[in-house]
Amino acid sequence: MTPSTAISQAAKASLVLVFFAFPMSVALANVGLFFTLAFWLFGCVWGTSLRDTRAALSNPVAWPALALFAWIAIAALWSPADGSLIGDALGKYAKFLMLPMFIGLLNDPATRRRCWQGFAVAMLFTLLITWLNVWFDFSWTRTHNQGFGKDHTVFKDRIAQGILMSFFTVMAAFYAMRASSRTGACLAWAVAALAAASLLFLSAGRTGYVSLPIALLAFAMFAVGLQVRKLALALFAVVAVVAIAFTTSSVIQSRTALAWQEITTSTLSGPVTSAGSRVEMIRFTLEEALNDPILGHGTASYPVLAKAYFTDEAWCWVVCVHPHNQFLFFLFEQGMVGLLLFLWFIVAMARHAGRQEAPSRALVMAFVAILVVSNMTHSSFWLSTENHFFILMTALLMAAARPRSPA
Repeated sequence: MTPSTAISQAAKASLVLVFFAFPMSVALANVGLFFTLAFWLFGCVWGTSLRDTRAALSNPVAWPALALFAWIAIAALWSPADGSLIGDALGKYAKFLMLPMFIGLLNDPATRRRCWQGFAVAMLFTLLITWLNVWFDFSWTRTHNQGFGKDHTVFKDRIAQGILMSFFTVMAAFYAMRASSRTGACLAWAVAALAAASLLFLSAGRTGYVSLPIALLAFAMFAVGLQVRKLALALFAVVAVVAIAFTTSSVIQSRTALAWQEITTSTLSGPVTSAGSRVEMIRFTLEEALNDPILGHGTASYPVLAKAYFTDEAWCWVVCVHPHNQFLFFLFEQGMVGLLLFLWFIVAMARHAGRQEAPSRALVMAFVAILVVSNMTHSSFWLSTENHFFILMTALLMAAARPRSPA
């Protein structure tokens, strides 16, 4: 093996570690990212890193990601935040800059397969512990609630686990459709069913309640295409699953009722609540965004201006960090320019997915659906686990994208 090949393989092996690690440990994932970047830099001198990354620039999401990061950096010029806050923000969004590097490293099927396998192993372990936690307590899990109708979050917060498990559900369905044997297909469908049930009956994360059915609808619609009968059956199945889950899952019923109560009674003079705080953050970000709609208030400006608006310490502890909505976050800090660049990034992925064969098209569109839903209820590209997931999965899905074969 030549030194160039060894460096390339080391960088790719480090990236596989990242895919295995981030669903369970951000610290381990960051170690993997460090080695990925280090070996990539070595490859720029003694390997093919620069050539592979230049080739990745032709990918439809590469330039939207680079343009968005560039604008985030430029928007720091008029920010009222200090250097440390701006540096933190640039660090959080730096994976947009690294996206072409990831796509370049994922240019061969073997590496992509290992990354899928690494992510699948981590999610299978998470799913297993989620179900075992119904009966057994584990000292190292996030929650310690035995029994059904309770939250069983394992490694992350319930929002992150809900997002990742939603995608893992459609990922299992994708493999079931592509399985070469009936046994393999049945096993994959069983995993998909258990993953979906873990969200609907063993989680208190409302983001998962929304992202899962939307992802399943997107997957079903784009998997069957214009076949009306199959499409109708698929939509009926998804709606039936959601209806059954809502009528039988006590945790969904209680969490939905609580959210509605918090939304309808939200006021800054009352106690801070999860859904209520989102109402107040939407009001604040929209009002302030109108003061500078084109360029925004500058990168890292949200916590500075939010502290001046939310003067109650209990409220500010929840709402002064980020606005729990990535679309409004970009509008607030980077203005319409930043928001349009973010939309360009999403649309580029969706448009390219439309040129793929089913069920690959369905998997990408389900991922896009999860991305949109989660970023409407959370600042996913600002938060570590969700940032890892959305950037890395974008790279993995888009690196494998190939034009549809001509008829």
